[in-house]
Amino acid sequence: MARKQGFLAADFSKQFDETYAALQHQQQSSADKVILALLKGQPTPGMRIKPIEPDTYYHEARINDGDRLVHRIEGGTVYLVDIVSHDLIAKYGRQRQR
Repeated sequence: MARKQGFLAADFSKQFDETYAALQHQQQSSADKVILALLKGQPTPGMRIKPIEPDTYYHEARINDGDRLVHRIEGGTVYLVDIVSHDLIAKYGRQRQR
């Protein structure tokens, strides 16, 4: 019998909801794959998860060449904060938002 895999809980911020809704279908599909991998606890090498410096409160996961998923994992929950372009990721290293 195959072992059932558990998922982490997900908490979507209002900012995430707005940003996700504004994405094109292809970008949403790419984001969905990254989110599912995070919820499974099995990130793929292409996601390149790393803390956002200098604060390291938030982490980024690569969605595609230009977009990053801002998130944090705490107590069995993945907090999905925002989707931003690679050029704007530094703003999440300077301040805690929620």
